[in-house]
Amino acid sequence: MKDILASLKQNKKAVLFVLSMLGIYFGLQFAYDYGISPNTEVDSKLIGLIISQAESILQFSGYELLSPNPIYTGHMGIEDTSGVVIGNPCDGLSLFILFTSFLVVFSGKWWFKIIYILLGIGLIHFLNVLRVVALALIVKYSPESLDFHHSYTFTLFIYSIIFLVWMIRIKIYSRWKV
Repeated sequence: MKDILASLKQNKKAVLFVLSMLGIYFGLQFAYDYGISPNTEVDSKLIGLIISQAESILQFSGYELLSPNPIYTGHMGIEDTSGVVIGNPCDGLSLFILFTSFLVVFSGKWWFKIIYILLGIGLIHFLNVLRVVALALIVKYSPESLDFHHSYTFTLFIYSIIFLVWMIRIKIYSRWKV
């Protein structure tokens, strides 16, 4: 136990950083889960945007789309397939919160943090749109592998990109202190 306490004292800055990040993350997630989400249409608007952009990419690529389904508002896909349903957990908001939490706690100038956060959220959203396009293509060409790719491939890919963008931010800070 003494070794653990000594180690924590030695790494006080790192421990405070992680605790601060977790505090901000859970605070933002709590605000979203219990304040924003139940009282606004943030999720449905974001899902609508993702579907619109994914459908545009598929149409541009020459695919015919499923007709809109009045029962499933988050449903889209390629004609003659079952399509995919985009729900609230898949709209990327929790990833925006995770990404932002790290950057708010990390050292640097606020103007740069805000720019970097906005660019990062834009990148995460773009990757999420591409993920939905890829899932629609998987449903068409390899539907038996949909669950695997949805649960593992894309999750690993998106979190890896977020980690990479955080590492780039650390490199930028260490070089230019912005």
